[in-house]
Amino acid sequence: LFCLISISLLSALNPLHIQQILVGSNKKSLVACEGTVARLHCEGQAIYVTSATYGRTDKKTCSAGRPADQLENTECFTYAEEVGERCNGKQWCKVKASNYVFGDPCYGTYKYLENQGQFAGIRTVVACEGSEAHLSCGKVTGAKYGRSDRMTCSYGIPAEQTKNTNCATRQNPCEGRSACDVLASSAVFGDPCVGTYKYLEVLYLCEKKKSLVACEGTVARLHCGKVTGFTGRATYGRTDKKTCSAGRPADQLENTECFTYVYQTWCKVKASNYVFGDPCYGTYKYLEVEYICYGEFRLSLH
Repeated sequence: LFCLISISLLSALNPLHIQQILVGSNKKSLVACEGTVARLHCEGQAIYVTSATYGRTDKKTCSAGRPADQLENTECFTYAEEVGERCNGKQWCKVKASNYVFGDPCYGTYKYLENQGQFAGIRTVVACEGSEAHLSCGKVTGAKYGRSDRMTCSYGIPAEQTKNTNCATRQNPCEGRSACDVLASSAVFGDPCVGTYKYLEVLYLCEKKKSLVACEGTVARLHCGKVTGFTGRATYGRTDKKTCSAGRPADQLENTECFTYVYQTWCKVKASNYVFGDPCYGTYKYLEVEYICYGEFRLSLH
């Protein structure tokens, strides 16, 4: 199960406790006003932050009760890489929107933390030093080589070689590939802690996309089972001669450079010019959807 969900939620001037079950569309974000703490919780899945910024890029967000001079600078932000470092791969994490955590990109401006992310079925693979990790799906979201606890890869290893648990180097071992074999060794990753027996820990996610085609005049029904919705992309038109071609005259299949992007989200819709417009008059069209089912998760701001 893969969830691509994001939220727009603003806290008040004084920190509040807001607890909701949220589902939403793709292009929103989580916003935590300066001085509040964002708590992300994704039951049974894991968090993967795709982008995060701290600062101010508009005058409206987190503006309640603030003087105008604290909202004036809207070209002020810093990339908040700490959010990904703290939250990626976890089911629960919290991050305070503060200058102490992210620095102050614009003194005197009231800032906010803005995140976009995926809530996904992220998998973990661990390879002890000297062994090989085999990755064969999705994309790597994070990897570290070193040691962060005493239990992992400790069998038969002397205690003095596992006591350093603050030792890691972060890299992406697959370099964008969806499948690779990686040797867990200091020759590959360098040695962040000489004398410590290390291991490679990799977080990666496997997207399980679904697809659906509805010929012109038919009804598309998207089904996600026991989850609460979907997100994805869709086109209406024609990009090949084969799809939805049965019984159609050749001149209605000729134009294969004819489509329009569909931005609505729905679970039942008719593939028709009335709904999506007519990108190519005289061509028999179809609606093509790629979508990902998502569930629900809890988020609170303090």
